[in-house]
Amino acid sequence: MKSILFLAFTLLFLPASAQEPATLAPIDELLKIMKFEQTVIDGGEAGFVMVEQSLAGQDLNKEEMGEVKDAFLAYMSKVASDPQLKIKTKAIYEKTFTDDEITALISFYKTPTGQKSLEVMPTITGEIMVFSQQLAQKHVGSFQNALTKILERRASRGELEDE
Repeated sequence: MKSILFLAFTLLFLPASAQEPATLAPIDELLKIMKFEQTVIDGGEAGFVMVEQSLAGQDLNKEEMGEVKDAFLAYMSKVASDPQLKIKTKAIYEKTFTDDEITALISFYKTPTGQKSLEVMPTITGEIMVFSQQLAQKHVGSFQNALTKILERRASRGELEDE
């Protein structure tokens, strides 16, 4: 009787223990908590405003722009799911953060504030990118002038060297 109870008890709990996931490496846990692939896609969607701006002169109607957005999001999904992106991201995180710091990030991202930051960061980054692009356009003239002077100076040195 005890054997039957023991066997029943073991069989009852075996499936549950067999289904428990293996412990993830800290960097893998961090990317999972960060919802890495979805965050990449969301970041792309937030930055889509820049794509729209670059296509402004193409006179696309609302339906066509919707198609462009769908194609862009499909593209971002492919980028986000490319294993090379995750490999490179992990390498960068491991180069930048110690194991203790990665563990601290995991702890932070498990908090309500950490979860909110993960949720809103793609939108914030997208808004900053759009504004940065506007500022870049405002100030690009000074860079172009400096670059022109450098290239002209180089060209004149090259002419002198040929003589």
